[in-house]
Amino acid sequence: MDVIDWDALKENCAGDDGLVAEIIELFRKEGPMLLADVKSAVGSREALAIKRSAHRLKGALVSLGAHSATSLAKDLELAGSSNDLSRVPELNTQLEVEMSKLMTVLQTHRA
Repeated sequence: MDVIDWDALKENCAGDDGLVAEIIELFRKEGPMLLADVKSAVGSREALAIKRSAHRLKGALVSLGAHSATSLAKDLELAGSSNDLSRVPELNTQLEVEMSKLMTVLQTHRA
């Protein structure tokens, strides 16, 4: 599976290439901060903070069409929501790997 579903991203932007470029640029800036918030929440082991930070990141990832990363953020959100933190470190590690791939793709992409 590709890191980004380019068709989904374009569909999310109603086919507007300018909007696609804006979303990519915004995520380049905001994505690392959102991931840092998740990492901080995971480090604190506070379920509510994990839920909230993962939810914010998930929303940004959905608009980007980053399905694998979205799924991991959703799993972290659900873990925080259910206060079941047993898989949180593993999920966070997987999310960090996926986000690294995603940021690499976004850095090399030119609309």
